[in-house]
Amino acid sequence: MKKLLFILGAAAMAVAAISFTACSKKNAAEGGSQAQKVVRINFSTGSLCHAPVHVAMKLGLFDEELAKIGQKAEYVQVVEGGATLGEMIASGKVDAGYGLYATQLQAMENGLPISFTSGIHIGCTKYYVRADSDIYSAADLRGKKIGVPGLADSAVMNLKRKLMDEGIGVTADNNEVEFLAYASSDLAIALNNGAVDVIGAHDPIATKGELAYGFRKILDTGIDEKFVKEYCCQQFVTHKLLRENPEGAAAVTRALQKAAAYVEAEPRAVAQLQIENDLVAGDLDFNAALLEELNYQPSRSLGKKTFDAAARQLQEAGILKDSTDIEKFIELGYIELFGVPDGYIYDSATKTYKEINGSRG
Repeated sequence: MKKLLFILGAAAMAVAAISFTACSKKNAAEGGSQAQKVVRINFSTGSLCHAPVHVAMKLGLFDEELAKIGQKAEYVQVVEGGATLGEMIASGKVDAGYGLYATQLQAMENGLPISFTSGIHIGCTKYYVRADSDIYSAADLRGKKIGVPGLADSAVMNLKRKLMDEGIGVTADNNEVEFLAYASSDLAIALNNGAVDVIGAHDPIATKGELAYGFRKILDTGIDEKFVKEYCCQQFVTHKLLRENPEGAAAVTRALQKAAAYVEAEPRAVAQLQIENDLVAGDLDFNAALLEELNYQPSRSLGKKTFDAAARQLQEAGILKDSTDIEKFIELGYIELFGVPDGYIYDSATKTYKEINGSRG
């Protein structure tokens, strides 16, 4: 009963936050509410696919969008070995950010107070076997050991969905594969030594392992027909931000959409920005090639379709509980904010952004 009340109450809160946006300026002017003047945004270093956050920080897009409504950005770093992003959200240290949406689904079901607001990029998760392996596709994975960065990681969630399509059991009652967690830096070694039959990893670690050991790729979410229009990394905002400062939530979402569009148009310039600002190490040509390979065209509508499809299939797989009202979970977990377009396109010639409105199929 408590859980049902939480879901219904949280869903109502999200709807109220959206409708509140249109009148929040008036209320603030009249003293009816105290708008949050600072939005705290998470970032991390060392992650190539966090390029949109790095761009929005260093090119001033967060500052620009928030300044329009009299607010400012603060940046909160997620440090390896320190508090996790989920812990920082739960403790109220982060208001908005970006990351692998599927990694947060179970935490959201258990009360992590965030909602996603836009898809930011597609691809970045790849699955490999050794060159001498007799595995050639996901259909060959029955009975195999699979190394992953974490048991709740999106690499697991994606693969379980793919295995379900292939008729391979991934539920507690019928589990025909074994997932083993390793530190990301150890995945390639585990595969090369034969400790696992397959690994799932995120770029740039995935491609670096492929090049170093000659691994053979059996699945790439950036090109696979199931995932080619699904967003792995998405923008989120906290329920506190939605409740107290929906305009700020919309502003940071627009900023990150613009930053993603910039990465899509200018991958080499972005790779250079990351290296020059000590945000990501590596070779410029290698990093630029990976950024160019990934799809950074943002889309709120396709981001929601991704969330919807994944949530429903993962409930079928037993990852999300049978008792969860999946319609309410989706309604709360992915929202449309007033003043946020479906996405943007960046024109390098004119150095301008064009809004994309209407859903994309």
